[in-house]
Amino acid sequence: MNDFQNSAISNSKSFFSFSNNVKWVAIIGVIVILVIGGIWFSRSSETPVAFLVKWKSALESGDIKKYDALWSKHASNKINSGYQDTAQLFIQDMPIDVDIRQAEKRTRKDPQDPHYLRIENIPIRINAPGEPLVQSRSLIIAKTGLIQQRWKLIRDEVVSEDISSDLTAFEEDSLTDPDRSIDSPVADFVLAWKEVLESQNRKKYASLWDKSARKKNNSNYQLALLQLSQDLVVDLSEATYTPVTYSKTRHVVDNISVSISSAGTYIETHTRTLTIEKKGFFVRKWKLINDVVSGDFISDEPISQTDQFPEEVIPEESVSNIFNGNAPLDTQLKVSQILGKWQKAWEDKDLDTYMSIYAEKALITRVAVRNGTETSTFLRKDQLKRKMKKLNNYYADIQVVISNLVIDGDSAVADVSFMQKFKGTPASGSRPAYSDYGTKKLDLMVDPADGYWRIYSETWSRYEDVPEFPKN
Repeated sequence: MNDFQNSAISNSKSFFSFSNNVKWVAIIGVIVILVIGGIWFSRSSETPVAFLVKWKSALESGDIKKYDALWSKHASNKINSGYQDTAQLFIQDMPIDVDIRQAEKRTRKDPQDPHYLRIENIPIRINAPGEPLVQSRSLIIAKTGLIQQRWKLIRDEVVSEDISSDLTAFEEDSLTDPDRSIDSPVADFVLAWKEVLESQNRKKYASLWDKSARKKNNSNYQLALLQLSQDLVVDLSEATYTPVTYSKTRHVVDNISVSISSAGTYIETHTRTLTIEKKGFFVRKWKLINDVVSGDFISDEPISQTDQFPEEVIPEESVSNIFNGNAPLDTQLKVSQILGKWQKAWEDKDLDTYMSIYAEKALITRVAVRNGTETSTFLRKDQLKRKMKKLNNYYADIQVVISNLVIDGDSAVADVSFMQKFKGTPASGSRPAYSDYGTKKLDLMVDPADGYWRIYSETWSRYEDVPEFPKN
């Protein structure tokens, strides 16, 4: 009897112990489900376009707090984030208009990090006093947050900026993407190819190729791969997209301009022709069939302080002032020669020569003064190149007159200032010629890498109501 009772009690305890275990397991399971569910439902379903709407609203409201809230933690503090460009507009209380109508078509994975999205060529209109400015912006965004993920800004970069006197130009720019052929199904692939070249990513470049085509056209592949060791800039503005008549899935993209430089020294510009075709048995993707480097190279020698220039390169009215300043005579002569070549390249619209005079890390500052209000625009070398290329296409004739030249400095550094008169005659006869006057200041240094004089800093102040040139 005692054994039976003891056995019953033991079984009863085991049952209650099992029941307690089941209860706790059930409770823990419910907690886990609630946590997972909470995390799942707290994850953002926000689309990149919805984020762009918030970004547009923040810029147009002029509320810097709303703009700050869009940034990923610490991203806005980085040097190349672009945060300060927009913050400066808020400080100056500049009204801003943003057009995101075409932004969704310009959104793709960033080639540097597939977890990031890049949105390019977003037009921004800044209603500055006098003539408004039109910017092109590129954004990099990413989903951040461990539990509650939201799209956040990683970079907000000003790609280009131009003066625009009417809204029509802004509206046209907002619908135009110079690096995109909307009618071509391979446009996105070509953009990815451009980004791979400019990022010098050999592994990603290899992945763009069809494997069998890569073996067949190995010499072209190896040449293109070799060039990835240099700095490349790809220009798609003149590219032509042509479907191959005998194939439903093959396309040829021709007339792509690629400029090569090394350590800031321009080497050459050539054209590329891509053959692209859909490949794959189950999953068909666009792949490179060929990448041909054409032989029409455009080369230019680097600038040397021993280069000789015709006497007429420096305008007559500036000759009398050519030796103003405290720089040594040797520096005066060398810098005036460089300045002459800079001026001539500008007037001749020789973009390669013009840009080769600037150091790789040059900083260009433009300051427009209107009604006592100053508006600054900051450009890096690549941004200046895009701006100058656009101006060269716009103006059929460019005239630059220099006077009151002053050169201070020593044998390795020169501070140059002068009055500059610019006149541009548009290619379209329907628009009047444009002219302006201003003070140009250049900081030149001897590049320690090769001993050539180059521009490291440029400041231009534009004025409206000033005499054509001061007497002294």
